[in-house]
Amino acid sequence: MDLPHMSKAARIKGVDILGTGDCLYRPWLDELESNLEQVGDRYENNGVAYIIQAEVETTIGGRIHHLLFFPSLSSAYKLHDIILEGGYSRLTSGRPQLKMSPEGLVSLARGVGALIGPSHAFTPWTSMYAAFESIHDCYGTNTKHVTFLELGLSADTQMASKIAELDSCTFITCSDAHSPSPDKLGREITRFYLNRASFREIKKAFEGVNGRKIVLNVGLDPREGKYHLTGCRRCKKAYNLEDIIVEGRVLKTCSVCGGPLKIGVKDRIQLMTLKSNEVSSARRPPYIHAVPLTEILKAMKKSQRLNVKEVYEALIQQFDNEIAVLIDSPLASVKDYQPHLAEILERFREDTIDFEFVGRGGWYGKIRI
Repeated sequence: MDLPHMSKAARIKGVDILGTGDCLYRPWLDELESNLEQVGDRYENNGVAYIIQAEVETTIGGRIHHLLFFPSLSSAYKLHDIILEGGYSRLTSGRPQLKMSPEGLVSLARGVGALIGPSHAFTPWTSMYAAFESIHDCYGTNTKHVTFLELGLSADTQMASKIAELDSCTFITCSDAHSPSPDKLGREITRFYLNRASFREIKKAFEGVNGRKIVLNVGLDPREGKYHLTGCRRCKKAYNLEDIIVEGRVLKTCSVCGGPLKIGVKDRIQLMTLKSNEVSSARRPPYIHAVPLTEILKAMKKSQRLNVKEVYEALIQQFDNEIAVLIDSPLASVKDYQPHLAEILERFREDTIDFEFVGRGGWYGKIRI
């Protein structure tokens, strides 16, 4: 996961802008400074634009993960030094734990010109809605400065749009990549309408000014996420919302095996909307469910004799990049090349994919292809 390999993978995937990740970890920050070329108000490596970015955890008020986007490397260095000097963290890992509140982190971020928003806001672990009942409870008087929210793997626009308090937040779809392989990098993407790929333009898109905006969100079907349904971590039994509310209290243990229950994102959102009389009025861009192309090809391999690596490389050569295959190319063009693949992609684009197992209780869902 160095810049040359990330840039190469991004071009294959069809991603124009990558977040650097981990920019508050000093060795990586120094490597970014040595390998990124600044061109005006943007950073580049091998033709791919980069946004200086990190994910951090605050621990006061609960363990909450946040995304930070920085306008420059110097801005990241500045926050790095402030955190060290203030004793908030020793910054010895890529995703540091900071001894501060979310509200306090917003203040520090604003002080260096960085943007901040909640990461995977709906998951039942280390997320805003796992620890707080509202975005205002989380960020306090600084809520007005939180302009975006990351949906995460267990939620999509349709689900999150039910929460009226998020009307002023732009939804982004992205996922941390633990390797530059095409089934990890770019699992979820956000498509922007910008003049150029830079921090300044993305900031305008989050704020919805000068015509800059997000035009498409692409991500996994929430049913694939580990916490879509409420379920038992031990025996995998799924529960409906009405099954786990007894005399106004939410059950915490499985009625079958006694294992711990985790409230699913679907039910968490429903519980929140039941408490609020407000109705969301925000207009959101489309959301397309998709999975990495290699996952589809591996599933096809079970019924067809094909070399996944060879077929993947041939598709990239034919259609230029993976996102073009999954999202943009006419299905007729794909059908001429791979008829079975075209049928599967049509089901994704029309949102008619079936599931063998819907994610719950910490267990990933499994698509039927």
